[in-house]
Amino acid sequence: MMRHRSLLVPASLILLGVAGACDRTPDYVLKKKQMVDLLTDIHKAEGVVDLNRTRYGSDSMRKVMKQSVLLRHGVTQEQFDTSMVWYGHNIERYIEVYDDVIARLESEVAEVDADQGGARVDMAVVGDSADAWPESRMHRYFYGQPDAMVRFNLRRDENWETGDIYTWRFYKSNMQSPLYYAIAAQYTDGTSDYMTGTTTGQGWSEIVMQIDTARTAQNVYGFATVSPAPGEVAYIDSIALVRTRFSPDHYDRASVRTYTPGRE
Repeated sequence: MMRHRSLLVPASLILLGVAGACDRTPDYVLKKKQMVDLLTDIHKAEGVVDLNRTRYGSDSMRKVMKQSVLLRHGVTQEQFDTSMVWYGHNIERYIEVYDDVIARLESEVAEVDADQGGARVDMAVVGDSADAWPESRMHRYFYGQPDAMVRFNLRRDENWETGDIYTWRFYKSNMQSPLYYAIAAQYTDGTSDYMTGTTTGQGWSEIVMQIDTARTAQNVYGFATVSPAPGEVAYIDSIALVRTRFSPDHYDRASVRTYTPGRE
């Protein structure tokens, strides 16, 4: 008579096997947790750069900061670039990663608030250098979308100064169609400054708007829109609108045009 043995498999091994079967990420691509950890630290490093532009103003210093993060995680630039391309073509997985990144950053901010006894400084409006972005940091564009536009409108408060610089940054993913943008400042004398343009392809875009030092701005507003082709689903994420103070060494209004009512 044959005896049947029952094979007892530890639950941890079963869960590991299930997780492995569900993970469809290729071997040459950073796994989800690796990407979340890495992107979280990259965004924190970029925050340091944005808040210390005098120290990290050059492109070389910004690259050194990013490379230091990659080195700390044991990731090469090639691995990171390859992984970003793969996630950009697997957008559902990319969204999962960025949802976790945003949750991680928000959790860390909440912990800092708790350590400070709830006395939080609102970086959206206060400080010599601050992220003033008021809306969601991710937006999706798809064919036939009723409102394929990201927009913002900041109104003057007691923290505004003449000559403020607004740097609008975002990361484009899976985008084949050109993105059209406009950013403008309206002044109390009725005039307006504005910048328009297009950006194409994948990766980071940065738009810098220098407010006039001789006029008082009452609001800054802008939008970014795409007309996707049939079947195209594109994303912009990590949206930020960083305000920095006027510096004579970095005063540049070459791309700014002025509109005066009553004049052609």
